[in-house]
Amino acid sequence: MKKAKITAVCGMMAALSVVLMCVTVLAPVLMYIAPVCTGLIVLFTAEFANKKYAVGVFLCTSVLVLLLPVDGEAALTYILFFGYYPLIKAPLEKLPKVFSRVLKLLLFNAAAVGTGYLGMVLFGVSGEEYKEFGAFTVPLLLGMGNIVFLLYDKALSKNGFLLHHLALKVQKSLGKGWK
Repeated sequence: MKKAKITAVCGMMAALSVVLMCVTVLAPVLMYIAPVCTGLIVLFTAEFANKKYAVGVFLCTSVLVLLLPVDGEAALTYILFFGYYPLIKAPLEKLPKVFSRVLKLLLFNAAAVGTGYLGMVLFGVSGEEYKEFGAFTVPLLLGMGNIVFLLYDKALSKNGFLLHHLALKVQKSLGKGWK
């Protein structure tokens, strides 16, 4: 019964993630917000069950956002970075601080460039959008993206305990003996 409850909750987390990502079609303003929030759902799943179940939710959501009507750039942003980053954040922070920060920024920038490139190749995003401010457009976008990422990373560090507390409350409400 224990595994059945965990699987059911993880299935609901995957469904919630997919619904949240599908909203990007109706509200394009959520193109960057939805992948971040959906990544938090993956982190909640890791806190609620364990990382194996969280990886399952991430993979399930990744496949479904490619098959269902979801904004392509939002789907790529989720798959290439925000879906799995909350799971690898803690192991990355066990490394020396400077190395950890550099590795996080490299990972984010690779995902951002990959999202832009794959968006042009797979979804026909016009390359002209990246030339709006001339030669400075891409470095400007990456610079602003890095600032937002560092703020996101800091917020995740400072508020991760809230997801842990919420997961404990949900476990308690569903019954004892979860882990």
